[in-house]
Order: sequence, then C-alpha cells, then structure tokens
Amino acid sequence: MSKVDEDKPITRRVSEGSKTPRYREAEQLFNQSRTLSQRVATYNQRVVGECDALAEEVKQLQKTIEKALEAARDADEEAIADDVISELKHARAVVHGHGPGGDMRKLIKSRNPKLLTLLLGANTRVVTMQRNESIRLKEEYHAFRDRSAMCLVCFAAALITGLELSLSRMATGASLSLTPPMMVVVQLFLSWLLYWYTAMALRENVLKVNGSNIKGWWIQHHYWSIATCMLLLTLPVDSPAVQRCVRKMAWWSCLQGIVMILQNRYQRRRMYTRIALGKNAAMDVVSGESSGGYGQLLILYPMLFALQAFQLLIGAEMVSFTFPSLLNSEGWLDLESHESDLRGSRGVCLAGLMMLYMGLSNFRNTITTLMEKRSRRRTRSRSRSYQTLSKAAEQGRQAVRAAQVAVGFMAEPSALGWDQDHTAALGPPHVQGKSHARRGA
Repeated sequence: MSKVDEDKPITRRVSEGSKTPRYREAEQLFNQSRTLSQRVATYNQRVVGECDALAEEVKQLQKTIEKALEAARDADEEAIADDVISELKHARAVVHGHGPGGDMRKLIKSRNPKLLTLLLGANTRVVTMQRNESIRLKEEYHAFRDRSAMCLVCFAAALITGLELSLSRMATGASLSLTPPMMVVVQLFLSWLLYWYTAMALRENVLKVNGSNIKGWWIQHHYWSIATCMLLLTLPVDSPAVQRCVRKMAWWSCLQGIVMILQNRYQRRRMYTRIALGKNAAMDVVSGESSGGYGQLLILYPMLFALQAFQLLIGAEMVSFTFPSLLNSEGWLDLESHESDLRGSRGVCLAGLMMLYMGLSNFRNTITTLMEKRSRRRTRSRSRSYQTLSKAAEQGRQAVRAAQVAVGFMAEPSALGWDQDHTAALGPPHVQGKSHARRGA
C-alpha cells in the first residue's frame, strides 16, 4: 500500500439499499469534514505563499532604508541631512513595529536565540503572527515582573530577618539558634533566584523574537545571574563565607525588588503614553531591573545608580575577604581539611567577580542610554530649529510677494532678468517699485 493510500481514511462500502438514516447522516458529516479540511489546506498554502512574499518585501525594504540612511549621513548639507535621516528613522521604526502591522521583521525566518535553542530546540517557532497574541505575551511578562518583584522583596526580607535572629540567638548562647532551618531557607532562596532569572531570560528571549526592544545586555545580565546562583548552590551552606555573602545578597535583592516595583508601577504608565504618542512600539516593555532603558523615568536613575553602586560594593567585599583562598595551593587537586573554608571562600570569590562584572556593565549600559537620549534630544532640537527657519523664510518670501502685488508689481525678478542679489541691492519692495516707475517714465 502506498503512502498516499495510507493517509486516506478506510471506509466500508455500503450499498444504497442498506443505508440507514443514521448512516447517511454520518456519511454527510464525513464529506463535510473532508471539504472543510481541503479548504484549510488551501488556506494554509495561500498564507505560506503570501507570508514568504511579504518577508521578501520586508527584506528589500530594510536594505533600501539602510542604504538611504548611509547616503543621508554622507550628505554635505547637515541641516537637510538631519531632516532626511529623521524621516528615514521613522520609516525604519514602522518596519520595527510602530505601524499598524506590528513588527514586520517577524515575517522573516530567523534562528532562535541560544537559550531557546538549548531549552526548546532549533526548530521550535515561538513567533506569534497575530498582534493581540503578541500584546498578551507582553502583558503576561509585566504581570510576571509584578509578582516576582513582590516575592523577591518578601522572600529577601524574611531571609534577612531569619538570619539576623539566628545570629543573635547564637551570640547569646540560646539553645534553639534556628541555624539548620535557616540553611534550608538559604537554599530555597537561591533556588528561587535561579528559577526567576531563568524564567526572565526565557520570557525576554521570546519577547525579543516577537519585536520587543529588549537590549542584549538585559538578557546577558540574567545569564550571569543564573551562573552566580548555580555557583552559590554548589557551595556548602554552612560555610562562613557563604553565609556572609548570602546576607549581603539578600539586602541587594530586597533593594532590587523595590526598584522593580517602582519601575512596574510608574514607568509602565509612561510607556503606554509613549506608545499612544507613537514614540514607542506596541511591543516595547519596561526596562531592565538593574540598568536603564529608553523611556526610563529620570527620577528612577538615582535609584538605579544606588543599586549598581551597592552591587559593586558587595562584589568588591566578596572578592576582598576571599581572594587569599585562591592563592592557597591546598584543595585544588586534593581534598582540603574539614576545618578550612577554602571551597566556600573560592566559590564566593568567583561569585564576587561576577557581581563586579555585572555592576560595571549595568553602570556602563545606563550611562550609554543617558548619552543616547541626550543625542536624540539634540538631534530633534536641531531638526526643529531648521524647520522653524525654513518656515520663517517661506513666510518672508510670501510677504515680499504680497507687497509686490500691493504696489502693482506682479512680475518676478527672474522674469525681468534680475537675480536675487540684484533684487536685494535695490532695497525694500516699495523702493523697488518707485525706482521702476521712474525708469519707465
């Protein structure tokens, strides 16, 4: 039996005379299903064909816009070039999602990000072609950030309270120091952080594929955070270095959650306003929790800088008091003594180095965003100045023509063989009219 025959449903032939009304109804439903299936197959073929054709048009349009941008940047007249570049950037913004069709780059088949390929496979498509589904993805991401920020603050605050209580009971020599339960809570906190950073990275990769303006460093920051949490989870929880590190990280996580709550509440409102004004695309999201982004409220920048400074301080402290353990030859190729804290100290030192790298990169990314915002503001101001001057010049030319009409002088200077320099040398229009009248007499 051929493959084509295998795909066809096997039906039992029944003579017309033995067909009951119920059988005829079933046969009618079968024929209706086959007809509908054929229509769906035809529709899918048409959609795939149209999608491929549109994807090719989008590719060509992107190339044309980029070539026009390069040509405009090389133009000699700076004021006119700025106007042209601004208009071309608006055209590129429409392709990137500012138009009614959303982000048209989704039509172009592209490779999945590395995390999606690792977790879901290279052939898994996570692109949503319908606009309302893409918006629901974004809203679900914002809702997840809301829930995660509250959980982060509460979890970190409970961990800080428990650790401080445990330390105070140990210092006073109390019988129940609560140290074993707090070790379990520390492991749960690190496991939750690992889940949260992984979920954030996965969701942001999906949103980026669907046209969100998520910077690459936001996702890379979550990769580094995942590595830090995995490293801390492998260390002995009863290590003094690990306990000291976890207390510092709990304070930093609490501050990070507060910043996220403020971002989610105030910056999202501004984001919706910017989307309504056409300054942001519909798929744009709130900026990262540790670095600034486009549309960031200026009042939140001091909090971001404070968060980054605290992260740098924690990383520097983690490295400073554990760095000597890296220089010790014990425990690299054999087991260290149980009393030594080499394993915990070395892990904390590596985690501190990653915290330093993330803090410096967050600070650099925030400064870059501020500089880009300032540059865009300056470009818009220069473009407005050029448009104002052009409008004033046009109004001046219209006033000259109106004055010439008022004195009965309808001919243009160029019609009489005069150039503009000649006309300017004769003075105002009423002087030109009198000199003409004398010359005619």
